[in-house]
Amino acid sequence: MRLQVVLMRRHGKALEQYQIRSADAVIGDVVVAHVKVQALGRYSDVASMNRSMTELEGLPSLYDVRLAHMGVQGFVLSGIQLEGTIGFAQAWWCRQV
Repeated sequence: MRLQVVLMRRHGKALEQYQIRSADAVIGDVVVAHVKVQALGRYSDVASMNRSMTELEGLPSLYDVRLAHMGVQGFVLSGIQLEGTIGFAQAWWCRQV
């Protein structure tokens, strides 16, 4: 599903509402799948973003993802973002393009 995605946290710390609303959205296809994750050593529900080959890289994958909120302005996926061996809480605000 092609969506605009805005990160709602930085290194696990929640951003202020004005920072989220003014942030640039990343546009791409969001896919959620149940896959085996080597870094976790188990299966996990993973949200990933695929962008076109002409654009920059997409967002880092979101592990143990769940639907945290759904409303008329879009929905929020929350989970864990891995940076090396460290996991941080992360949330994606997703809106239709």
